[in-house]
This record gives sequence, C-alpha cells and structure tokens, in this order.
Amino acid sequence: MSEAAGSMRRFTWAVIAAVLASAAGCAGAGAPASSGHGRLAACAAGVLVLRPGTGVVPMTGEHAVLYAVANRGAQTCTVRGYPQVRLYDAGGRVLPFRYADGGGAYVTSGRPATVVLASGAAAYVLVAKYRCDLGTARAAVTIELTLPAGRGQVFAARELVGVAGPPGLSWCRGGPQDPGQLVTVSPVEPAAQAASSLH
Repeated sequence: MSEAAGSMRRFTWAVIAAVLASAAGCAGAGAPASSGHGRLAACAAGVLVLRPGTGVVPMTGEHAVLYAVANRGAQTCTVRGYPQVRLYDAGGRVLPFRYADGGGAYVTSGRPATVVLASGAAAYVLVAKYRCDLGTARAAVTIELTLPAGRGQVFAARELVGVAGPPGLSWCRGGPQDPGQLVTVSPVEPAAQAASSLH
C-alpha cells in the first residue's frame, strides 16, 4: 500500500469513527454501557427500548444505519448476541434480504460479548448493506429487531429505519443475488465504534 493510500485509509477511518461517535450521541443518552457482567441478570424484555436509526455516511459503497437498544429500567442488566433483523417496505411487507452476522465493509466480525447496561444506558447495533447499483426497487421503511432477553423472554421492537430512499437500506433491482441484497448485522456492542470494523 502506498503512503498516500495509507493516509487516505487512516483519514477515512477517522471520519467514520467521528460519524459513529456523533450518531451514538443522537441515538441514546445516559450512562455508558460496558463489557463484562459479573453476576448481573439479563435485561427483561420490558425494560428495553429500540431507538430510531441514524445513518452513517457511505464511503465504501456500503450504506449503514446505527441503532441503540436502551435500558429504561431502574436496575443495571445485560444484553448479548446478534439481534435478528427484518426490514419492511411502506406496505408492511417483509423485504426478502439475506442476512449475515457481522462482516462486510462496515460491520465488525468480532464475536458477541456481554454488554452491561446501567439504567438509561444504550448498546449499539450496526446494520449495513451494499448500495443499489441498478437502482432501488422497494425502500425499507421500518426495521424489526429481535434479541434474547432475561427469563427466557424475547425483546422485539419495530422502529423507523431512520434513513429514507436510496441511501438507506433499500431492496435493489437485480434479483436476490445482487450484492445489495445482503444485510450484515453487528452484535450488540457497548459503544457505537465497536459495532464497526473501521476503528
């Protein structure tokens, strides 16, 4: 790699890290989340809430949206794992994306870790897909995120995708094997930057 290319890559990472940090500030407030759990219980489904998505500036052909899962309960608890994701169009129809746990240009390939959520703190999930080179067929309007919760419960919530139109998480023209039909999802992470591979 040339010195110029290396400098450009470092600059790109710095810009994306700044965007993710800014998005984290918009996505959720409260005490920071942390890794590690001791003897803390998993968060009950009823204390978790999904925050609307915040777009990440596309720099590699990849479009990414950051989501926050916040603890609105009074007690500190934990979350862990890859959420299941479904995207829906304006008519409420499921968009038939293929999904992958981690990977791609933006999303971390790191394994899930237990995230400690103090009252008011948020964990972060990054959802990304490649752009639609042949154009958009159907726009994703809402997202459903499902995550295991305490006592055998399941946390499930829907929220607006947060980024409309082609820069969002749209279903592409070109059929199911188009590169833009694969969505990668990070595990829940204690910080927005940790959900990305570009840090």
